[in-house]
Amino acid sequence: MQFYRRLLPVAAASFDLDDTLYNNVPVMQRAEQAVRDYVVREFPQTATWQPHDWAQLRQQIMQRDVRLASDMTQLRLTALAAGLAHFGVPSAEAEAGATAAMAEFMRYRNLVEIDPQVHQLLAQLSAKLPVIAISNGNVNVTEIGLAPYFQLILQPNAELRGKPFTDMFEAAARQFPELHPQQWLHVGDSPYADVLGAHRAGWQSAWFTGGLGQAEHLRVLPTLAYQRLEDLAQHLLK
Repeated sequence: MQFYRRLLPVAAASFDLDDTLYNNVPVMQRAEQAVRDYVVREFPQTATWQPHDWAQLRQQIMQRDVRLASDMTQLRLTALAAGLAHFGVPSAEAEAGATAAMAEFMRYRNLVEIDPQVHQLLAQLSAKLPVIAISNGNVNVTEIGLAPYFQLILQPNAELRGKPFTDMFEAAARQFPELHPQQWLHVGDSPYADVLGAHRAGWQSAWFTGGLGQAEHLRVLPTLAYQRLEDLAQHLLK
């Protein structure tokens, strides 16, 4: 581990999920392909679009409505309905088709493989201090088997914007009013969402360097950086 700031005593920890506790890249690739194949089966006129075309549409929608950038489920539903409408599908049918396609997406989205050691380390940490999840993703934490370790699970919705907005950090703080912000340690792989988000909330941060984020993306330095969850857990379990 590499320390950039002095780590103050940690009384509670929050974890990002995707690409922090498991490799989410192949999961998303399979889910994207599965939903595209489903849409083509149900609406053959969409066959000319590949997953990158649907991704481009989502980017365009996010640029028009920044609120949707924090709600992955609603963003995908909106993009699916808009894409179907683009191919001439009537509005009511497009809405129903988007809902069905989203269910297919989530079926593959939740097929996450988690290393047994992650379960073990989360169990040890949660036995010592409050552990919660703060994720911008829409994975079903119960379905992937991680819910038992978390006292609280926060994901974006109509009321809570995603990281690096501080909404979810503030919602967590309200549930644990006895804790000072600097007693929290937020763990995640994103320099922007996790490190910057924690910094804005006044929390300490542990940056997982084996995820998707790169050092050049850092806006602020984390409290510490680590490559193996085992190392971080051992330090917190001392």
